[in-house]
Amino acid sequence: MTFTSDEKLPGFAEFDFYLLEETGNWPFVVTDVNSAQITFTPYVNDVEALIEPDSIDVNVNPKQSAEGTVQQISIVFRLITRSEALEQLLEQYANKPGVGIGKLNNEFKKLYGTDREPLYMNYELNEGTKVDGTAFTEVRIKGETRKRPVYYTP
Repeated sequence: MTFTSDEKLPGFAEFDFYLLEETGNWPFVVTDVNSAQITFTPYVNDVEALIEPDSIDVNVNPKQSAEGTVQQISIVFRLITRSEALEQLLEQYANKPGVGIGKLNNEFKKLYGTDREPLYMNYELNEGTKVDGTAFTEVRIKGETRKRPVYYTP
């Protein structure tokens, strides 16, 4: 057995959230191998939002329960774009079942949540307190799954 050590950049470059109704063709059990068969057909909108650099925080914490290990998923990031259209779009996605695909800085992609164990998104507006201060929208995506997030290779 041979191991090599190539440095991989840590952290996430981007994150996509899809409502379950924007997905299809789910396998009964999602694995690294069959995740590519899942289809994503996102709704078309003209809203663009910029994520604050280095603000994507993804935590997957295993928790022991009577049924086995449960993966508690928590994803948080800040949008620096603020607009009425963005708030309306976030409101359409809030508290609805969905899944996420996170693209790491090393180009790998991971699928968070499944059709049977979805994640839920909420957001909070921070309008700031000073003219030269910061204002942002914090997006929080949470849920629990029985398996770890799988690699997604379309």
